[in-house]
Amino acid sequence: MAALELSSTRHGDRTVVAIKGELDIVSRTQFTAHLDRVIREHGRKIILDFSGLSFIDTSALSTVVAYWKRLSAAEDGMLVLAGVEYTTARVLWITGLAQRLPLYDDVEAALAAT
Repeated sequence: MAALELSSTRHGDRTVVAIKGELDIVSRTQFTAHLDRVIREHGRKIILDFSGLSFIDTSALSTVVAYWKRLSAAEDGMLVLAGVEYTTARVLWITGLAQRLPLYDDVEAALAAT
């Protein structure tokens, strides 16, 4: 099992959260604590960089969806995904969420579009 590594980088009013390793029921608490800290300290505009993600399970995906709904509902909020690969995040396509969540090829494309 690959340990979860999270880092954040500010880009103007947006924060890129890079995710490396496995995002699952075990690492979900670490992930939510990191996102809550980013929101509290930097605001509600977040790009999740999945390019370093090796696995995501449905429990972690439900957490991503919950943050997407919460942030999208806020006047100054957004949550988009960048660098999502089918091989590591098949669950996005299987559940139909790949058609609903804002997805970009990479962080640069997400920054340009948002």
